Amino acid sequence: MPVCYFCEEQSRPFFGYYCEDCAMLRRWLVTYDAKKCIDILKRTLTRDSKQIDFKINQEIKKILNKEIEDKNDEDDKNSDASYMTRSKIKK
Repeated sequence: MPVCYFCEEQSRPFFGYYCEDCAMLRRWLVTYDAKKCIDILKRTLTRDSKQIDFKINQEIKKILNKEIEDKNDEDDKNSDASYMTRSKIKK
């Protein structure tokens, strides 16, 4: 099988130049303008050390907030809220 001309890893169709993934990339480049695609890829795939640290901190905050919410949910389920009913307050 012939190899893709772009990635040089995957096999390509006999009468084509690119594998399925590289062909999809090429169609996006043709459809959405190459400069726009490059700008999007630069913004999403490349990060400097400050952006990496910020992203790591954001992910850690998500994990900690999830753990806190789970703990609060467990506490709410375990607490006896029957003393808070109106019928008990009136007596």
